[in-house]
Amino acid sequence: MGIEVISWDTVIDKKVKSSDDQDLGKVHTITNDFVQTKEGLVSKNYYFIPKYYVQGYDGEHIWVSLTKDDVKNKFERDNAPADLKEFLPKGYDEKRASTIKEHPEFEKQVPSFSPVGQSSADIASQKEKLTMPWENVIGKKFKSIDEHDIGEIKSVFSAFVEVEDGVIRKDRYYIPKYYIEGYDNENHVISSLTKENIKEKYKRDGPPLESELETQEYLERKQAQDDKHPQVFVNGIPFMAKEPGVLLESQRTGELLNIPWEEVIFKRVKTSDDVDIGDIETVANEYIVVREGVGKIRRYYIPKSQINNYDGSSLYVAVPSGLVSAKFERESPPTPEEVKSLSGG
Repeated sequence: MGIEVISWDTVIDKKVKSSDDQDLGKVHTITNDFVQTKEGLVSKNYYFIPKYYVQGYDGEHIWVSLTKDDVKNKFERDNAPADLKEFLPKGYDEKRASTIKEHPEFEKQVPSFSPVGQSSADIASQKEKLTMPWENVIGKKFKSIDEHDIGEIKSVFSAFVEVEDGVIRKDRYYIPKYYIEGYDNENHVISSLTKENIKEKYKRDGPPLESELETQEYLERKQAQDDKHPQVFVNGIPFMAKEPGVLLESQRTGELLNIPWEEVIFKRVKTSDDVDIGDIETVANEYIVVREGVGKIRRYYIPKSQINNYDGSSLYVAVPSGLVSAKFERESPPTPEEVKSLSGG
């Protein structure tokens, strides 16, 4: 059974959700220009959300393409805006045009929308797919954090992996699982230890007792990894991009931001004129892949060099929304030469 199509006049009292799966109350009034929602019973919050930020209806909720923080910061107010031109954010005209292009009937009816990857449950499910099961790591190359080849994983035990190096004279390393950072997009398993640490502490002729591994340092590391990746290490190892992250200077605070690439999967991406262009689907070595749309899907291959800010919920690229499709939309990944050309602006 498909999702029912509803007209705008039947939107009243429907529950509203933000892109980060937060409640925004219920629709209170609807006009040609915005959807007003009311949140709370005693202490009420009113949000006047410009209409073209609505993504659609999933049969239960109206979804908007903004995080709750964005909605609160920009559109929370007690009364309807008197000056609509002053009220609407920069880049909204482009948002309106792209929405009408994708949904020609938008002015008459609310599009059907399936919030894949929007809810916390869906995001958790998708992140599970970014985990390599332990049985699949056998035969993978093992690297230290300082980019040295250690060998190949030969076997997996309950608390550690066995790595073998050499053909005739073989060295063996028994490395605790929680000193693994993850696997990269070239299918290397990456340790959080340097080559010297591995050789000094974990080179031996036979498997250790598990009790030998349980130092205070290791138990603290185990706790930190479980906090960062709940339940992941029980089943396998998490995805990580080949690069550890990117250093950016925050435009808002001036602080230096160190962004781990594996943590931006499924985050929203916004342009220099603050238009939402979709979610990060994949992180490659030189670019990110941004997916926009549900029925008709667009993919943008954006060089990492175009990223200029990250606020914890959205990644920002130094390109206006009007140029995104022309510059970065494509059906297959760009070649290294094309990435270099796109990076040049």
